Amino acid sequence: MEPDLQEKSDQQLLILARVDSRAFAVLYGRHHHHIYSYALGILHDRDLAEDVAEETFARLTSHLGWLASTRRPLLPWLYCVARNRAMDELRRRRREGLLGITDIACSDPDDDTVKNIEAHSPEILNAISSLSPFECACVTLRHVQRMATKDVARELGCHPRKVTAALNHAYGFLRRKLSDI
Repeated sequence: MEPDLQEKSDQQLLILARVDSRAFAVLYGRHHHHIYSYALGILHDRDLAEDVAEETFARLTSHLGWLASTRRPLLPWLYCVARNRAMDELRRRRREGLLGITDIACSDPDDDTVKNIEAHSPEILNAISSLSPFECACVTLRHVQRMATKDVARELGCHPRKVTAALNHAYGFLRRKLSDI
């Protein structure tokens, strides 16, 4: 890999990746482990997490131009795509009875909590998927990956205050959206 490509920003690499596969390879190498770990934290299955990571980067290939032109940060977009794919997989597994949503909704549930979460899993998944990509990435990294706020901020390339504000907004939104259950 050319050292000058390694030194380029994600935004510069997005522009180059449209015509140079080496630039895409740098983006892949830079972010694949993060996306895989994120998906693994949601799914708790290495093979499925790898599939989600690969599908996320496959989607990136068809959105290079759009991402480059909008100048949006890449990592939150990747987390959003990975989250959506992982949530799709959770829904599929839920329909097939393979996994309860308690894995993402509660760290140490008692029997009543498990029953309540499983009874309302469609509403919970719908509420989580209604968050903005940044908020969802913050909530998932904070609670599924169990990262400290400062580590979430470092992962997403922003200030911890922005993460705290996003988490507070997301918590309020989820409380309102799920208040009836």
